[in-house]
Amino acid sequence: MSDLTRKSEGAGAGAEKKRKVSRRDYLKTGAAGVGGAALGFPAIVRAQPKVWNLKLQSNWTGIGIQSQDQAAKQFVERVNKMSGGRIKVTNFDAEVLLGIGETFRGVGSGVADIAITSSVYHRGIVPVGEYLWAVPFFPFQNVEFYEHIYQNMGIKEIWREAYAKHGVMHLTYECSDEWGSMVSTRSISKYADFKGMKVRAFGIWADWLVHNGASIVTLPGGEIYTAIQTKILDAAAFGAPDAWAGMKLNEVCKYYINPSVVPYDVCEMIMNKRTFDEMPEDLQEVMLSAARVHNLDIASLTIPVDARGRNALAKGGMETIIMPDDELRAAADWCWERFLSLRGKMPYIDQVIDIYTEAKQLYKDYYGPKRLPV
Repeated sequence: MSDLTRKSEGAGAGAEKKRKVSRRDYLKTGAAGVGGAALGFPAIVRAQPKVWNLKLQSNWTGIGIQSQDQAAKQFVERVNKMSGGRIKVTNFDAEVLLGIGETFRGVGSGVADIAITSSVYHRGIVPVGEYLWAVPFFPFQNVEFYEHIYQNMGIKEIWREAYAKHGVMHLTYECSDEWGSMVSTRSISKYADFKGMKVRAFGIWADWLVHNGASIVTLPGGEIYTAIQTKILDAAAFGAPDAWAGMKLNEVCKYYINPSVVPYDVCEMIMNKRTFDEMPEDLQEVMLSAARVHNLDIASLTIPVDARGRNALAKGGMETIIMPDDELRAAADWCWERFLSLRGKMPYIDQVIDIYTEAKQLYKDYYGPKRLPV
């Protein structure tokens, strides 16, 4: 018989009563030591979840582009709601935190946490970004088509790997709107008419214009109006009808040159990689999913605003010029050969060339037989 048993028997009922301690007595006396003392507080203090306050630098809000303004607003609201208030995003209009040329490095260093921008602006840091942004006449006219290229053919992985080296997480591409529909102070009927003109353009399209005798001037989209007004520019490629109408380019340019050589301007949303990596997985998914929906927002919003923009430009006295088919075919062939000639000249370019070549054939095989009469 154990000592405990003997003591219990010898002490009788009174001793047994003493061993049965009530919960109230237990909490009063703190018999359980530190654990009991902790339970004795009238309320349990719970750790509050961390709130991530993120600064979004939009390169095109606040300058008159309705679709960008609305899509950025919806993105901010969506992230805040999807995260249950654990992520709070504040949007800053163009040039407030970072100039366009500073955006990539600024996000990498944490001056801004997120940015809506374009990879063409950091082509000096990541050269392949110029071709992730646009290859003139590449047949990107449907969101679902580029979704396949981006999500399933390897473009997303190239983008993220190239950016990670600079502390930047590529969240998503963005179907901005058409790029390469141009405004001009002179009537243009063929590309050779650009000879001697000062033009704002980027990438292979700028190379084509130089091939036709133009000189290139590089400046932010928000400065185009003043640059044309002061004769720094004679013509410009920038945005879609909504952008041109929002900036009232019809006041300084008489001619609107169609069609756009880039039906969808592939922009992007980027984020500071350290901040993204420090987030728990559920909040990382909030950022990725909200960014992906943002892409659909901007693509859909461009339709009504660009339709209104075309009408506004026409009412404002701007004349539309449609480039002849033979000029367009010659430009498309030249630009594609220029793109192919880049093989081996920079990191990732060979992979991009291979993917775009395959995608171009896929577009022909799929959409060619499906064309409706118009």
